Amino acid sequence: MPAERFIAKIVSNLYIIYMGFNTNWFLGINRLVGKNKWLDAFGRAGAEWVIVAMIAWFAVAAAVAGYPSERAILKPIIILGSSWSLAWIINLLIGMIVKEPRPHLKHPESQLLFRPLMSWKSFPSDHSMAAFLMFFTALNYNLPLSWSLLPLALWVAWGRVYSGVHYPLDTAGGAIVAALVALLVHYLLAFL
Repeated sequence: MPAERFIAKIVSNLYIIYMGFNTNWFLGINRLVGKNKWLDAFGRAGAEWVIVAMIAWFAVAAAVAGYPSERAILKPIIILGSSWSLAWIINLLIGMIVKEPRPHLKHPESQLLFRPLMSWKSFPSDHSMAAFLMFFTALNYNLPLSWSLLPLALWVAWGRVYSGVHYPLDTAGGAIVAALVALLVHYLLAFL
């Protein structure tokens, strides 16, 4: 019994350190909101719209890489859609276990650039997961200019934090889920 209490105390202390670091990092970034209209526009674009450009880039790159074969064009797009579905389910399951609300609910002093559709789940970030999943899938398929998606995925992750809808480690969690799902799908496809 003492060993269980000792482990529980260590886990509890690690969680307190994690949340303190995560919260301080979030509030430090979020304090910049409202001080520069260009930075606000850049942050909001990353949080909401860059992912749309990434989807368009992915589709065009798949078409260029697979032309003239329709099957070669559709394969990475179908794999991305399937991978995203699996990663999104994993994100929801993790969210139900962790039960971390959005930062603006715990920290009313934080600034929001827009209201998110859902407020019940902050960890892991779905937008960050989707952005990094596109990057990893593009790498797996060796699509043209795949590495250009990395700065865009980082912009999405930063924009979600800057806009006040995620903690920094929420976006890192989304990137980790994306990496794990991309690896799993890559190895499953290699054996099929």
